[in-house]
Parts: sequence; structure tokens; C-alpha cells
Amino acid sequence: MEQEKILSTLSEKLGETSFSPQTLQKYVELCPVAEGSEPDEAYWNKAVNFLKGMQGQYNHDVATKVEDFKKNYKPQPTPPTPPTSPTPPKNDDELEKKLKELEARLDAEDSKKVQADLLKKVTAAMKTKQANDDYVLGKTLQGVTFDTKKTVDELVTEFLPKYDAEYKACRGYGTAPRTSDGSGGTQHNAASRYFERKGKKEGWKKN
Repeated sequence: MEQEKILSTLSEKLGETSFSPQTLQKYVELCPVAEGSEPDEAYWNKAVNFLKGMQGQYNHDVATKVEDFKKNYKPQPTPPTPPTSPTPPKNDDELEKKLKELEARLDAEDSKKVQADLLKKVTAAMKTKQANDDYVLGKTLQGVTFDTKKTVDELVTEFLPKYDAEYKACRGYGTAPRTSDGSGGTQHNAASRYFERKGKKEGWKKN
């Protein structure tokens, strides 16, 4: 889609705004669509949320400057020059910096949502593979940043060996980390320890 069409569609979706067409054009230039592709709903939502957030901040800054002027203005003996309303910053570098800061913040929020969703899906999928010990599973996935290019099945395959290793570290080496009965090895481990103590006490279990 050509930039002119993107700008026109963005203006329609944004509605009434205090931003000039030049400012919106600057956003389109700074956030181009990949060559050969069309803007999707995610692109439009991000653009509208970003510009509305930017406009709210800008309006706040303008209102603050007007109030400061009113508080600090002192009449002069001679007729003063009528005050002029604050104008939008014309410095492209300053505008570009603010655009990038707000875009980075939106990207970070999107990333957190994606990671939280992946954590739920991977946790549920690992439990279907008998990784049922919630404590060990939590330790295995604690602080993990998932590779969003991988499928849930690929992530499960990646983290199951880590779960097994974490299980052995937490629960000991006398039991299997994952069992088909869903016990996670806990019942088997307790039984093994019981018969080992019983055998040593009665003399039929060697050290």
C-alpha cells in the first residue's frame, strides 16, 4: 500500500486530532510497512493507540505551558505584546525521539502479553507429558523468555529435559521425574525410601 493511502486510512481511523498532516506523515515514514505487504489490523491498532497516547501527552504539555504562562505573567506599564499560544515542536529529532520511546513502550507491553500467554500454554502442554510437579515446573519455567518463533510443541520438547533435570535436583535421583500415573515420581520415591529403610533394619537390604 502506498504511503498516501496509508496516511489517508490512518487519518480516518484516528478521527479528530490536533496533529498536523506533516506529523502523521512523519509517523508513517518512521513506521513503514514491509515492502510487498499490506497493513494488517495489528498495524492500525498500534498506530492509533500510539498517536492517541502521543496526543494526550502533547495536550498535557501544552496545557501545562499555558498555565505556567498565566501564573508567571506580570503586566507591564506599557501594553504588552499579546501572548502567543504554544505551538507543536517542529524539531524532527525531538518528535522522532518521542515516537520511538512510545513505540518501544507499546512493544514491551505486547511482548509481556505474548510471553504470559506462552507460559500458560507451555505449562499446560508440559503437564500432558506428565510434568505434574507444580513446584518443579515453576522452577523450570521461572524467569524464562520464550522464543516466539517456536511452536508450543517445540518449546515443550525444549523444556522437558530441563524439567527432568530440575526434578532430580529438587526431589533426588531415586525416582523418575515423569510417570504415566501423573504422580511425578513422588509416590514411587516414598515407597523406595520405605523399603530401603525396612531392608536395612531387617538385614535383607545391603548398604
